[in-house]
Amino acid sequence: MHGSFLVALAGFAAGAPATAQSQDAPSQTIRAVRTDRPPMIDAVLDEPFWQRIEPVTDFRQRVPVDGAPASERTELRVAFDDNNLYFAIVLHDSDPGGIRRSILHREGRIDQDDNIRIGLDTYNDKRNAYIFEINPFGTQGDAQITAESMTLSDWNWEGVYESEGRVTEDGWVVEAAIPFTTIRFADTDAPEMGILLERTIRRKNEMVYFPHIGQEFRQGLTQVSQYATLTGLEGLRRGRYMEAKPFAIAGRSAAGRRGDLDAETETLNEIGLDFKYSITSNLTLDATVNPDFAQVEADNVQINLTRFSLFFPEKREFFLERAGLFDFGDAEETVVFFSRRIGIGNDIAGGARLTGQAGPLSIGALSLWTEDAQGDRERYAAPGGLNSVLRLRADPFPRTTVGGILTSMDADGADGRFNRVLGGDFQVRFGGSSSVRGWLARSWDDEADDGALQPEAASAHADVEAGSPIAGAIQADLRSSLLAAGAGYRRIPVDFDPALGFVLRDDMQRFTGSVGAHPRFEQSAWARQLVATLRGEYIAGIDGTRQSTALVFSNSLSFQTGDRASIAIVRRGEWLARPTHIQGRRLEAREYGFTGTEIRFNTNDSREFSARGGIAAGEFWGGTRTQLSGGLMWKTGPHLTISGDYSWNDVSLPADDGDFTTRLVGVTVLGALSRALFANALIQYDDVSNVVQANVRINWIHTPGSDLFVVFDTGYLTGDLLDPRTERWQRRTGVVKLTYLKAF
Repeated sequence: MHGSFLVALAGFAAGAPATAQSQDAPSQTIRAVRTDRPPMIDAVLDEPFWQRIEPVTDFRQRVPVDGAPASERTELRVAFDDNNLYFAIVLHDSDPGGIRRSILHREGRIDQDDNIRIGLDTYNDKRNAYIFEINPFGTQGDAQITAESMTLSDWNWEGVYESEGRVTEDGWVVEAAIPFTTIRFADTDAPEMGILLERTIRRKNEMVYFPHIGQEFRQGLTQVSQYATLTGLEGLRRGRYMEAKPFAIAGRSAAGRRGDLDAETETLNEIGLDFKYSITSNLTLDATVNPDFAQVEADNVQINLTRFSLFFPEKREFFLERAGLFDFGDAEETVVFFSRRIGIGNDIAGGARLTGQAGPLSIGALSLWTEDAQGDRERYAAPGGLNSVLRLRADPFPRTTVGGILTSMDADGADGRFNRVLGGDFQVRFGGSSSVRGWLARSWDDEADDGALQPEAASAHADVEAGSPIAGAIQADLRSSLLAAGAGYRRIPVDFDPALGFVLRDDMQRFTGSVGAHPRFEQSAWARQLVATLRGEYIAGIDGTRQSTALVFSNSLSFQTGDRASIAIVRRGEWLARPTHIQGRRLEAREYGFTGTEIRFNTNDSREFSARGGIAAGEFWGGTRTQLSGGLMWKTGPHLTISGDYSWNDVSLPADDGDFTTRLVGVTVLGALSRALFANALIQYDDVSNVVQANVRINWIHTPGSDLFVVFDTGYLTGDLLDPRTERWQRRTGVVKLTYLKAF
């Protein structure tokens, strides 16, 4: 059976259309020109040397018509000096009044505007890259690509560079200076880099590229192996680089019952330091002393109607640089290293991180010391101690990556608690976006530790017999410009316990398979692409006992307007070996069947007004569930954006008090006086916790890389608003944080 499957996969790949580019090395090049006088970054381009550089203009569409010439002319010029890489980009537009521009604040969704993205593979390793995103205001966004893949958290990295944008009567212009201290590159006489430029024309929903990356690749931006080559960087030397970023924080927090807010008060006065030093041109050491994350945006509230834990992404700055290098496992389900395990609930005293290249190896090493939690936080915080991770990756062949990981947790205390995880992984890409990938890992811990390090996964299986703590997965995906297919297997035993990781579900063997088609309608006046997928899943315990099944048929249709609609039909089965609970309602041990339908829509979010919504209804654990969700966004202009979200669930379960509803409301306000001064407010309420939460952050970038934050955070337990006897409490925190970046 397995042999037949591999033969089928090979035949599928062989039938995929040939690409216009080599899968290993694109032939297109751009030559950077040295300048002795740095340009003023003002998007005027009046320096004579810009006019002497022959521009790159061969931009081609990826969407809507793959490979067609761009509908609007784009000109790219690249220059450099000893300190910076300079870009001048002229973006012609036949309708300058139609250029979409609404985002001034650095943390905004620049992809909602007309924008350009510069991709730089600075080591020319055809795996990893920096992304610099700029809109017509010059507003910045940035990200990092690791091993030709990205997650949302990769967009939280913030590099230091200078940019300006300007709308003209012929379109718009971008000028940018990227310091060589922000990017890392090979220390050679004339380093070559991979380079890509992506342009989005929002009113047309058109994306154009140089070099062209066709639809046989699932994503264009992340296909670093297909970038063009940037040459001409002669005489470039990267010396030692050092920067220090001290901070000071002052504030006050208070908590208590209604009318007694001073029951618990705390004065916040802290100083700390972040430090960066380039040990070699390829290796960088980051150190932190007494870090503080008061300015980090609040998590979005989630209501859990499942049997498993919720996953919240990392948002803390120290953990975001080269975060993709530390990825190991299956995102949001089984992760060997999950940085939010460190310093959530207890404080980080300090630590260090080493990242970079050493010959063919990509290296990531991290070690942080955490203090013991105090007060109420002791109930849920991990024990204080030393938390470390070592990650290695190598690229032995084109589009092939192998790697290993070691994590270690040593608790501070006489009991000597420890945890270790050792693992290896690989990924092979071929034929566009087809791939085979897998990983294998084993955990060790002290005998006294009975699995409490992963309580969300282990508690449901306390009576499952322990076995070998070896977990792993393998996944094969094939994709052409029209068809897709995939198959995978994952094994997570109950005693696999990565203390610095995240395990959504243990005691399981999961078998998955999918087939689909994604035809594009390039000649249609209204439809752009249909994505139809049939996905099946079978989950058994490690002992082979059936646990869950699922069959999902989904269809998503995107329109030329940028709107999207989808419908999915779901059939699931669950076999509970022991009772469990959903929102405190008991579910008996037996077989359950689910059939349901989901319908969703999203309008183009680059418009002044946009909306999203959905309805899902069907069987739910022997009863029924109906869910309504929706959201609206209003962009009043570049200075103010207001959005709101609402989710409502009506649930009926065959249990005592089994009928209940949940409501979740969120309002977000984004305001910007300029690109350097902006604020956001997030207000959330849910009737499960009965807590109103509000988080307000004001950010002034007083110099590049240096910030002044003013943060207000409050929570109010409403209880039953109609019952005056209900006890209520509230908490308030106000913080001012000042940072200053000094380079040496």
